[in-house]
Amino acid sequence: RPNLFIKIPGTPQGLPANVSFRRMSVEELNERCSHVLGTKVDIKRRKLCDLKVTYGVIFADDLLPFDFWGCSDLDIIWGDIRRFATDACLQAHDVFSSRKERLSGHCTFYRNTPEVNCLFERIPEVRTLLSTSHYEHLDERELTKYVRVPSPGGRSGPRIYWQEELATNAAYQKALRGESMTWNNGRTLGPDGRELMYIHFHKLKEDMDTID
Repeated sequence: RPNLFIKIPGTPQGLPANVSFRRMSVEELNERCSHVLGTKVDIKRRKLCDLKVTYGVIFADDLLPFDFWGCSDLDIIWGDIRRFATDACLQAHDVFSSRKERLSGHCTFYRNTPEVNCLFERIPEVRTLLSTSHYEHLDERELTKYVRVPSPGGRSGPRIYWQEELATNAAYQKALRGESMTWNNGRTLGPDGRELMYIHFHKLKEDMDTID
């Protein structure tokens, strides 16, 4: 089972055995990111999304025991993750994305190695982009552009799994017309019965009235 580290104030009761909370204020996170990345970071609104690609460096101490680390969103209901991110798939790839031919800001796993953790360094002027006050789409659009660019040492890009859409992307959500998606006994299913790795409420939140 993966271990999930969620940095929010307080610790809820009844946590699963593989979930830990690490308390950190926005000010503490700004200071840590600025120090480790060597540029002024001031998190506002969606800026935290840009920092997702740097988590392997920012939280290196927390990640020492683990083979992979990842990023996610809060508006997600998880299904059977390991039905999709199997041991065989993870062993064969260095990066695992839930989106087809794109890195996903709401679920991408990265192998915990120095080279993979520093993939964000391939984005031109990345520290300038990290220091802006607005979202630069570093976690999805920008890193997708450069993730397969050979490293300065001439080594090829990482092995990436991004063969199919494993969740409810924006186009999928916009096309829904009153159909229901389902969570049942740890599995998430689309209206057509296809099993998904998770349900993402990105665009659905605009029109949702209730969750049964």
